[in-house]
Amino acid sequence: MPAKGQLGRQQQTNKGVKKRMMQRDYDAKEWALVGKLDEIAEIGATKAVEAGRSPGRMGATGFEDGPMYIWALVRGDPRKAREGEEDEPADAGVYAIDGSCRACQFPMTAGKWFPGNNFGCVTCGTKYNLETGEVVDFMPKENPVQWAAAMANGDKPPQTTASLPTRVSRSGNVYVRLPDNTIME
Repeated sequence: MPAKGQLGRQQQTNKGVKKRMMQRDYDAKEWALVGKLDEIAEIGATKAVEAGRSPGRMGATGFEDGPMYIWALVRGDPRKAREGEEDEPADAGVYAIDGSCRACQFPMTAGKWFPGNNFGCVTCGTKYNLETGEVVDFMPKENPVQWAAAMANGDKPPQTTASLPTRVSRSGNVYVRLPDNTIME
């Protein structure tokens, strides 16, 4: 069993895919328009968005479309420029993470932003880093609701949340870069 906050064997991140996803290739077809910047104007503001669909599968009645992916847009502090990106335009501080908490499945649009670009689930208290998706604090049991959520979901190990690259156009359109094998609508 992995230590608290670490990934298990099946949850290892494919570093090559992650590196490709983090490139700022704005012409790639994986970018999906999901909203406007003024919809999440204040730090800590959130918005649920649909973007992409999982690949379908063969069902009893023929081929069935996969479900739509739900993401939570979160307004946080702007990212710091990465090496070689110093000449990029200023970052708006928009992040896209899974629409539900990986620990308790509660909607992340009801979550709370913390300084340092951490974002916490209001039900179980699990905090995630918005930039990397890594677990910062796993089910802390700081109040009765968090304690009950930990008892109901305590057998689950900590899992990183998906954290998608985002960009904001000069006109205020917010885009997310969808993962590989995501079907665009």
